[in-house]
Amino acid sequence: MNGLAWMALAQVFFAGMNICTRLGARSVNWTEVAAARFLVGGIMAAGLGWVRGSSLRVSDQPAAWRRSIYGTLAAICTFYALASSRIALGDAATLGGTAPIFVVLFARPLLGERVSTAELLAVALGFTGIVAVVRPTFGLAGPVAAIATAGAVFWALAMIWLRKIGPGETHEAVVLHFSLVALLCFIVLALPRWRWPSWNDSVFLLGAGLGGGLGQVTMTRAYSLHRAAPVSALSGLGLVLTYALALPVFGDRPTVWQVCGSLLVVGASVLLALRHDPSEAAVRA
Repeated sequence: MNGLAWMALAQVFFAGMNICTRLGARSVNWTEVAAARFLVGGIMAAGLGWVRGSSLRVSDQPAAWRRSIYGTLAAICTFYALASSRIALGDAATLGGTAPIFVVLFARPLLGERVSTAELLAVALGFTGIVAVVRPTFGLAGPVAAIATAGAVFWALAMIWLRKIGPGETHEAVVLHFSLVALLCFIVLALPRWRWPSWNDSVFLLGAGLGGGLGQVTMTRAYSLHRAAPVSALSGLGLVLTYALALPVFGDRPTVWQVCGSLLVVGASVLLALRHDPSEAAVRA
């Protein structure tokens, strides 16, 4: 598969993680949910590396640390915003969905990648679709909204440094490094309010970890095969898929705006796929 296909698959896993996270956060603190996500994700990365015989040692330590630190900061901001009762879930998701815009803005100065007009159009269409899906109101909590936006910026920087790491490192090593750094941070944050989850809660925490771990591995693969801007633009699919999966779980019903927004996101994905250059993927594989 090419990088865009790997990113689309990653969004399926991340959507599953979002659903399990929402269910688990009903009973336990958001820091514990995040810690479980990175614990399971780290175990998965180590297990996949062992099965595939891949190295779990990162050679480019500076780039790996930058990717892990920015990714951890993004995770802290994102989990906090999603768990806050002072901001609507759709508002937090919309602000998180701005990450591809920042990736496009950073791609040229930090990576030297040329961003085409079609890719800029795809990002604009995708974000417009996200706004239509979630219908943000931003009625409360400017500070929480600012934290959610900061998470999008940190996530974009993490993706930039993930791209800088490139295909020279194994995907399992990069994911394991990030998972361990984030796990340690969330354990420290969770200790003051720690509460052991019930068996039912544990199922949701395990689901969040599996979805996040698989999503991290496939996303890392995507960024190693294709340019950052078009790959990142596909992240809007995760939000649409989250809404689709939420229908049978929470009993939600899509509105006309949500259907139209989903079609815009899909259209942006098709535009990116049509712009994909197979020869470039072959060189980077």
